[in-house]
Amino acid sequence: MRYVILFLVLASFSLAQPLSLGKPNEEKEHLPWLNFGVGIGVLSPVTDSYKKQGGAFVNPSFLLGIQFADLTAATFDFNWTAPSGGWGFLFGIEQQFIQRQITPFAEAQAGIRYPGKHKRSVDKSFGDVFGPAVGVNGGVIFFRESQFRLRLKGGYECVFNKHTDMSWSSGISVLFAFGQPGLQTIKVD
Repeated sequence: MRYVILFLVLASFSLAQPLSLGKPNEEKEHLPWLNFGVGIGVLSPVTDSYKKQGGAFVNPSFLLGIQFADLTAATFDFNWTAPSGGWGFLFGIEQQFIQRQITPFAEAQAGIRYPGKHKRSVDKSFGDVFGPAVGVNGGVIFFRESQFRLRLKGGYECVFNKHTDMSWSSGISVLFAFGQPGLQTIKVD
């Protein structure tokens, strides 16, 4: 594992300085691009009522990101929880901190979550556990402006249902770019 991380760090530094053919004093304009990929993670309940459903859940996901500014992206996360059969859809704003190939990030998310079939309700009604959700994440992005992006994150989520379910999560995602990541144009008046 130590060698994999070392390889990622060294490889990203080799890609850190993009080619610039313009004059240094020309004003540049950011062009947005799209990232799409998959992730896998673990969701671990914090609240006692949520722990009745299980100690930890596998959390696979489909991810979409729109890098609409130099260091800011909109994110869409559709994920499942197994073995309970739950799902969630979250929209987020991701703020990256440095304009390098390896950058830390923070993300705020809001959406909906259904934790899945549960033992907490006698009639197992959908409405007891379904609800709006908010979350915060932090982590590191590798290869930020390349065709391939690796994203490691950890976070905390709260579901505003009957039980106010809360959980910790961690995960790894692999995303692929559609468009030209890091491409800038010369601003013309």
